[in-house]
Amino acid sequence: MKKKSLFKSGTGKGAVDAAGRKGTGGKIRGMVPAVFLMGLLGACGKKEGIPEEAVSVLEPSVFTETVTADGTVECADPHYVYSTLTLPVEQVFVKEGDRVSPGDLLCVLDTDTIEEQIALQQAAMEVTQKNASSNISAARRQYSIYEEGINNGTDANLVAAMAAADRAREACEAAQKRYADYKESLNLGMDPTLVAADQAVQQAANSIQQSQSMQYEMEDKDYVTDIQKEQAEDAVDSANLAYVQAIQRRDNLLRQSDIQLADYAKAVDDAMMNYMNAVAAYQATVRNLDNARLTSSDAVNQALRMGDVSVEELQMAQMQKKLLDAQIVSAYSGVVTAVNIEEGENSTGVLFVIEDTSDLVLTARVEEKDINHISADMKVAVTPKADGSDTYQGNVRQIADAAKKNTSGETDTSGEDAEYKVTVAIKAPDARMKIGMNAEADFIVYEQEECFAVANESIMTDDAGNHYILTLTGAGESETTERAYVTIVYEGKAFSVIEGSKVTEGVRYLPDPADYAEAAVGK
Repeated sequence: MKKKSLFKSGTGKGAVDAAGRKGTGGKIRGMVPAVFLMGLLGACGKKEGIPEEAVSVLEPSVFTETVTADGTVECADPHYVYSTLTLPVEQVFVKEGDRVSPGDLLCVLDTDTIEEQIALQQAAMEVTQKNASSNISAARRQYSIYEEGINNGTDANLVAAMAAADRAREACEAAQKRYADYKESLNLGMDPTLVAADQAVQQAANSIQQSQSMQYEMEDKDYVTDIQKEQAEDAVDSANLAYVQAIQRRDNLLRQSDIQLADYAKAVDDAMMNYMNAVAAYQATVRNLDNARLTSSDAVNQALRMGDVSVEELQMAQMQKKLLDAQIVSAYSGVVTAVNIEEGENSTGVLFVIEDTSDLVLTARVEEKDINHISADMKVAVTPKADGSDTYQGNVRQIADAAKKNTSGETDTSGEDAEYKVTVAIKAPDARMKIGMNAEADFIVYEQEECFAVANESIMTDDAGNHYILTLTGAGESETTERAYVTIVYEGKAFSVIEGSKVTEGVRYLPDPADYAEAAVGK
């Protein structure tokens, strides 16, 4: 790789380089002088001491300075085709060199194992759904029975408990009436203490009945809270306690009374206790029935969960997708440049490479001494090394930020110059430029038309730092050298572009003036 100056005087045949060679119509390549020798001064009349081959003539030409680097032609955007499955390949439909479009079938995989898995999964789902359907129906029937029994009061256990409570209440009322009738006969004596005791007992009994009736009504109300139910139970307990206390007070007064009255009183107490037990049994039946309803509701939900095959359906969908994925199709347009799979092999790694042969780049390897001369969008001339290749135009697309890495991912130049990858977009490549070709890239560092360029050794510098070239004036024996001061427009590595008032076409100058500097006059 080298940085060089290309000095063109045209693209037609007959252009002559510094050695007098004729070109072939292409760009003059390699290190060449900045001007062409238009002729040599004749010996006749020439100042003695300056040989005629040491004189050149300024001519305007095209100046180009380049950095040259080797590279490889590649597809700008290669597409690598993989498989998401690891299965044997059943059939390959393309070969290297085939042109494909999106949707074209590249190969198919053997899906026998997937199809067997789908069949087994389908059978298992059908069994699960069949069993679940039967369990769901049975659970729902049982739930309906409990629901109807609670809402309509038709449950056999509930009806029996309610009838028992009604009978106990009637028996309690009958015992109370018998006691009241007999007590009334005793009250003919109008004993105020006994009457008061009897009234307290009656009031306590009424409180019990009222609190129990209220509690009984609350059991049938859906909007009654548990706290309200507990308060009703507490009221019943309080009434029962008051009743017991009233009985005790009355019994103390009636201890000496008629034995029959005591029996009637005891019968009332027994009947009341039986009634309370019957009410408690009814409430327990309601709670048991409601618990059974909740249990059956849970059974319905459990049966539904057991019959849920959504996970299996998802697995089935995934397996169905695998069937589709077993058909490897192209997602791109281009030419198949690599087929890395054969029938019977497992589908691992890159199966196919598809590349657009009309979208090519050159991956150039630029040495570190030249990399800072390269810039984005810089013009590049790309010439494949194959015989008969043309030169193609391009532009710098990307410049690597780091030098080439070794297999360990480390920058390792091993004492040699580092290389940087520069990607060049190639304009309008034709069929003669092929992927994988080696090519030479000339990066156009500087370019100017109709300018005067001389070799760097042709430019001298005076004590004040001004630049000049040595030109020849006069003719024959009167010919002398003089300084022609110049401005360096571009300073290249070997040649520089200059301008100045005396830098004109046809001016004769010394391309290597070091040996004649003393002869120069400061004009």
